[in-house]
Amino acid sequence: MVITLPKVFPKGLQLCLTAWLAIPLLLLAQDNVRQVGWHHNGSPYRAVFEIETPPNPAEAGVVLAVPVFNLGYSDGIDVYCYDDRGRQLLRSDLGQGAPNEALVHVRPTDVKRRIYAYFGSKRRAPVAKMDVRPMLGEVYALPEGSAANWKDVNARLQEAQLIGRFPIDRLEQVVNPINATETFIMVMTGVMSVPRNVTRHFFVASDDAGYLLVDGEVRIERNGRNHVYSSLRGENRKAIELTPGRHEIKLVGVNFGGTFALALGEWFATPKVALVPPSDFIQAGRGKLLEVEARHRDAANPLFHYRHLSYMSFDECQYTETELATWGGQEAEWRFGDGVVMRGAVVRRVFATLKDCPVQTVINRRECSGVVCFPQATPPVQRQAGKANDYQYYEKLLLDAGFNRMRDLESLRPLLTFFLRRDCHPAQVDVAEAILKCRPLDEDTRLAALTALARAAAKDQPGKTLTAYDNLFKQKLSREQFADYLQEALAFVIFRMRDCPLAEKILNRHASRLPKGSDKLLAGLRFDIALQGGDLQEARRWYGVMLEGRQKATERRTATVLGNSLQEKAALAIASGQLLEAEAALREWAAVSPHDRGNGSFSLQRARLFRKRGWLDGALGELTGAILADPLLPNLPDVEFERAEIFTEMGEHAKAKEIYQKIVTDYPNHPLATTAAQKIR
Repeated sequence: MVITLPKVFPKGLQLCLTAWLAIPLLLLAQDNVRQVGWHHNGSPYRAVFEIETPPNPAEAGVVLAVPVFNLGYSDGIDVYCYDDRGRQLLRSDLGQGAPNEALVHVRPTDVKRRIYAYFGSKRRAPVAKMDVRPMLGEVYALPEGSAANWKDVNARLQEAQLIGRFPIDRLEQVVNPINATETFIMVMTGVMSVPRNVTRHFFVASDDAGYLLVDGEVRIERNGRNHVYSSLRGENRKAIELTPGRHEIKLVGVNFGGTFALALGEWFATPKVALVPPSDFIQAGRGKLLEVEARHRDAANPLFHYRHLSYMSFDECQYTETELATWGGQEAEWRFGDGVVMRGAVVRRVFATLKDCPVQTVINRRECSGVVCFPQATPPVQRQAGKANDYQYYEKLLLDAGFNRMRDLESLRPLLTFFLRRDCHPAQVDVAEAILKCRPLDEDTRLAALTALARAAAKDQPGKTLTAYDNLFKQKLSREQFADYLQEALAFVIFRMRDCPLAEKILNRHASRLPKGSDKLLAGLRFDIALQGGDLQEARRWYGVMLEGRQKATERRTATVLGNSLQEKAALAIASGQLLEAEAALREWAAVSPHDRGNGSFSLQRARLFRKRGWLDGALGELTGAILADPLLPNLPDVEFERAEIFTEMGEHAKAKEIYQKIVTDYPNHPLATTAAQKIR
């Protein structure tokens, strides 16, 4: 069917049609504006700035930190600058800034207009001679060698590797603002305009060494390790005469580690000190980065930015939550130097070290490489590992990022430390396996990784646990360490794997490595194997061996007191999820009060520990064995109730109901009878 529109439309309909037909033309016009607005055809990217702080005086210009990454020259020599009218601006390159950035000095025609910094052409931009160099700070890695005085420091400075430059407005710093390097040399330079002859009484406040240079000449030396507060006494102050004109003021500080401070101060006639204010220096303006754009609207723009949101510290490890985002809002693949790979336009992850981390973004085969740095200034939010919500928040970020591909031992160690905060955390398995693949690997780290793997894999991956214990037995262990690992391994084989013949085989193979005087320990292990294997007579024989030499009343009384204390310690540890502490308390309890192995109290706590670890069959086996050994246990209602709870957790509700009913019928006055009756309903 063909529809023919009338030649004449009502006026309102004409307006609607006119607006509708104009939409494609408007979009085309916007594209044309974008094309016209691109002022340097050779550059694929541009950074858009507004002037956040105007220069004083105007000829001091504006400093831009242009995010060139690896797509432009790191020293900024290919950065072309224009205003929003397309007029090219005078500029000079200041060199590498912070990692990912180049510093450029620009003289704008109007401080109210935006500045467009184009980069990536790999063609040198014209360099203008600026009236004055802006105030800058520089951080260099401190090389090996003597730094006892200015001569030494100057020699080290000539060979030092630049970490980064940054714009400043005063000669004072208390941290390394670039990254987490703790041993460094910092140089801060500014120009002071002096209208008339004047004498200034300067001093250097520093922690550690500090030096003041005026027009290239050393005027104050403060050598060695110092504390900043001792500077306030004024012992290193010096009267410096300044003639009319401009003078370069340079402050150099050396940090040998730990806290850092460097500032230029002034001593006045009345015993009073003050920092030299920013108004005493010629101040370049500062550009604020608003956007980074690709030349074509639909082109891939892999450039990115990041910000640190929060941090957490414990066990001498530092964890930092960081958000990274592409400038164009396009989804990217993020490839981090520690092996983590993520996808998204915006990603959040936790870094487990303060070491600079390389990162590469990939969008439609276009790549951008940069680095994430961790300045010494802390992020705005502090989170605490002791707070459940904070720990779980970081835990989720770490698990979402994954660590299966990580091969960086320096990052993996603190990850293991993080997950070890929760005993037998499942994530310990992957982290430990990643650590064990690293080379070289020291013995202590290997031992820690194998131990974590053996414990964390026990519930869901018993094969890995068995292999881990086998490897642990091959490590260099003291006899006491070996005894602990052997007890752990046998408990796993007996109560998690439910393989008593294998347990007996392992014990026979390794019993000779136990410490001297381990007869009672060995009897306890054989007692477990016999009882869980159904050999009641053999179990009773080994139980008798455990009790030998403890017939005196005083010994029994002492053992009972200690046993009660350890029972309470184990119960509290189990309730709070401190599984390893509970296991250690149970081992000590079994050693000091072996008679509790036969009265049900030890078995009840041990079963609760196994239940916490998810070894439900083993927990049931421990309680059933206790009842077989003594059907008239003094705490039988408690043992039976625990058995019913385990059956419930296993989904065997009929068996659980039968036991609950037995408690209600046979022990109606017991405190648990009421609870059991409620369970039946």
